[in-house]
Formats: sequence, structure tokens, C-alpha cells
Amino acid sequence: MDSIEAIVWGQYCDWGTNKHPSLSGHMAYWFYELFANSHYGIYFLSQVCVLVAFIYLYKLAKCFLPMDKAVLSVMLLEGVIYYGYSAMEFNVNVVSLALWPMTVYYFYRALQDNKLSDWALSGLFAGLNMFNKYVSAILLLSMLVFMLYDKNARAKFKFLGVYVCAIVCLLVFLPHLYWLYEHKFFVLEYFLGRSSKAGFENLPILKHIVYPIRFLGAQVLFSLGTILIYFIANKKAKKETQSITAFDKNFLLCLGLLPLLIMTAISLILGIKLKSMWGFPVLYMTGILLFKFFGREFNDVIKVKMIKGVYTIMALMSVALVCVILFNKSDKFHLPAHSYASQMESIYHQQTNKPFKYVAGDVWWTTNVAMYAPSKPKPVIWADIKKNPWFDADDFNSSGALIVTAGKSEYQAVQKILDNVSEPVTLELAIKNPVGKIKRKTVYYGFYNI
Repeated sequence: MDSIEAIVWGQYCDWGTNKHPSLSGHMAYWFYELFANSHYGIYFLSQVCVLVAFIYLYKLAKCFLPMDKAVLSVMLLEGVIYYGYSAMEFNVNVVSLALWPMTVYYFYRALQDNKLSDWALSGLFAGLNMFNKYVSAILLLSMLVFMLYDKNARAKFKFLGVYVCAIVCLLVFLPHLYWLYEHKFFVLEYFLGRSSKAGFENLPILKHIVYPIRFLGAQVLFSLGTILIYFIANKKAKKETQSITAFDKNFLLCLGLLPLLIMTAISLILGIKLKSMWGFPVLYMTGILLFKFFGREFNDVIKVKMIKGVYTIMALMSVALVCVILFNKSDKFHLPAHSYASQMESIYHQQTNKPFKYVAGDVWWTTNVAMYAPSKPKPVIWADIKKNPWFDADDFNSSGALIVTAGKSEYQAVQKILDNVSEPVTLELAIKNPVGKIKRKTVYYGFYNI
């Protein structure tokens, strides 16, 4: 769902969307066009993001580790599901996998050499990071904390580079900031809705305990493969005596661990239920931190054990993913999108002689019609034209629209948003997976101003 939604954003949005800044949408649509309007381009783009992440994590790791350990620190990330299993579906989180290490690598180089080019590149990728997802502000906060805390980093405030970094970052993000202002920051409604404070009404204090533990526990669970490979391979090895400068120690803790702690603290203090997937980019230094702070005497035997462990967990994740694709009957995997979209267009034309210009409703059912129907109608996601400001409201109202939702309650929610919406009609779809199992799915459709 995120992938097809991103293509729609890139096709119609300018500097913002109804959920995030628009960078991921532009990237998705560029690759969709590059692959001749094929959705395979989006899956390729996901892997490009992972590849760029690995390249820059290796470059970053070499700043702290010898080459063989730097390579392994990246390979170990195959045990973090964000870099494998969860990276199949393109979305803002996958883009952040690349942008976080790119930002931090040039930030480290800038602190070391104080070159304006490195400061500018760090600011560029920090700005793109913000232009991708608001959670990236936590990385910027961590960078600032490090510069204020470490005396050597603090000394860089005397030079021009820090301010070049900040200005470049602001200039990259400024178009979206202006877009938010123009549209009265309506995107914040989505963010506040996703970070729910609901639950534990009888004992509200539990929200401040359970939610942060759940979030932190999810990140440990999602990186468990990496942790197990490292410690199993090193279980008989003696602790390694290694030196680390105060600067490097502070850098690794502030940029590698602090973002996760900040997110957990937000949940703890505010009692907010954070989505576990918001932790997507914060585990990027897991391999480096393990080698640097839990170092063991290293040899070729341990190296081979780690490599075998990495390929074993890659194989297991691949088998798990193939099983999900083969046996899952979800419409998110196996919807016959072309036939469904053509059928919805045919239904629309049976009702009216008007051109099929708009389809509105649920994200999944709306965007599939928009992508695959012959007329390529414009998708009004959530059926609220105010939350789709890239479309003309007068044209939408005069042209009318097909309404499609996953259930009756969702359709009734559309009726509360729009006047003159017809009563819903049901359509049953057959969702068939590769092994031949069929799931029946009922969708609700109707018409607006038709």
C-alpha cells in the first residue's frame, strides 16, 4: 500500500503530501516512469536505498574499525529485519535507511577535517532526510546534542562550516516548510493520529510504562538476528582490549544510541504509543556499536562463523518471505489490480456519461483504481479534498467521483465528509494466491455528485 501511494504522491503532489514530505513520492514516481510505468521499478528502488545505506555504513564503519570488521558490521545488519524482510515495500522508512548514514558520515568527516564541502554535504543529506520524514528531526537533535556535549565538537562553532551545514539543511527543507504554512500544517493531524494516546483509560499511568517498553522491545526484537549472530560467533572469545578516543566514544553513543533513547523517552514522558516501524533508521549503527563496545579477540574462525550466520539468517528470512507471498491471501499481496480497476471503471460508466476523472475513498482501493483503470482517474485519498490540496475542489465537486471503501463503516465516514453521496453497493472480489487458495473480499462503492 505504501508503494502505490508513493507513486500517486509523486504523480500529483508538489512539496508535501497528506502524511509526509514529498521526497519519497518523487523518487517512487521517477523510478515508476524509468521502468516504463512498471511497479517493478519501485521494488528495485527499495533495494537501491538499501545498497546506498550499506555503502555509506561501510564508509562510516571504516572511521572506527579495521576493514574486515567494517565489512562484517554491515553484513550483520542482514539480521535487522528493516534491511531485508521489511525493505521489500518501498516507503519513507526505506529511504531513511540511506539518508541517515549519508548524513552522519559527512558529519563525522566535517568534524574531523572541518572542510566546507563535508559540512555542506552533511547539511544537504540532513535536509533531504527532513524532506523525507519528520522523525528525522531526532537525528538532527542528536547531532546538536553531540556538538554541545563534546568539547572538541563544540569548538567547531567558532568556524563557518557548522553554519553552512545548517543553512543548506534549511534551504533544502524550506519549500516543504512553506508548503506546510500555506496549507495550515494539516499534515500534523495524521502524525497526531498515528501516535495515539488512547488506551489504559482506567490506569493512565501505564501508558507511560507499557508504550515505551513495547517500542524499545520491538527494536530489540527486530535486531535480534544481528545480536545473536555476533554473540554466538564470539561466545568463546576473550574480551578485546581496544582504545577509543573520547571524541569517537561520544560520537558513537550520541549518533548511534541517542536517537533510539530519545524516541523511547518521548513515549515515556508523553505516554504516546509510537509505531514500531518509526524505529526503522535508528538501528543503523548496530554492527558498529557491537564491534566497538562489545569487542572480542578477533580471528578468521570468528569471521567465518559470522559470515555463515549472516547467510543463514538471510536464507531463513527469504524462506519466510516466500511463504508469506505464496500462502497469504491478503488483497495487499494478490489483488488482481488490472481487472478490479477495469471493473470499477465499467461500473462508473454504466452510471453516468461523465468522464471518469476522480476516485475517492480508502488508500488501497482508491489508488489501485487510479493506477490501473484505463481512464487514470485522480485519487482523492480519504475522500477529503481538503487533505488532497493538489486537486481543484471546484472541479472535483462538479465532476463527481466514484467512491470505493473496504467496509460499510468507512463508506459511512465518507458520507459524513461529502454531501450527495449515494448509498453503498457491494462488490465481491476473489483474491487468489499462487497456491490456488481463494479469499472473498467485499468492497463498498457508490457515487458522489453523479
